[in-house]
Amino acid sequence: MPANLVRAARLEEREGVLKHRVFDKVPFDECYKNTGKAPIGTRWVGHNKGDKANPDIRCRWVGREFKGRDRDRDDLFAATPPLEAKKVLFAMAACQKGVHKSKLKKIGLIDIKKAYFHAEVKRLIYVELPEEFCEPGEYGHVCGRLNYSLYGTRDAASNWEECYGDALIEIGFKQGQSSPCIFHHPKRIYPL
Repeated sequence: MPANLVRAARLEEREGVLKHRVFDKVPFDECYKNTGKAPIGTRWVGHNKGDKANPDIRCRWVGREFKGRDRDRDDLFAATPPLEAKKVLFAMAACQKGVHKSKLKKIGLIDIKKAYFHAEVKRLIYVELPEEFCEPGEYGHVCGRLNYSLYGTRDAASNWEECYGDALIEIGFKQGQSSPCIFHHPKRIYPL
């Protein structure tokens, strides 16, 4: 990947991290004092979403928190909608012949930019900071205490699920019984 485009993509990610106040900078000593161990390692992950002729470089700053001895913890699970749910929605939208325009069912797909950065952390997590987040002389002497979830930390997906679930319920959506990540709004969706 072209170095100048990677650098620009990292700067864009950095801006998003800082805008969302994902972490507070703290001395390494605080991490050791509160957790008894080093901060979680982090790294940059880059990807070209375009091609060689038209590169579209994206970079994401991610935690490197691997499964340890507690791999069977239930509280780290985040549900994914079953494929059948998507098929049913597409079938409902496709089979609307003769339905008045005002009652047509619509499918909306939403991509939340920097989604995990909206989900508060539920535990004390410290992460290493790359040079891009440090002032001259700070690198290696400070770490980040997370305020919001970082991709690659073990509970980031479940934190995000709770965040968007609470937001949808607050505006009147009902959570599905068969799948906790499928919601419906009784007044906004017309019955079949």
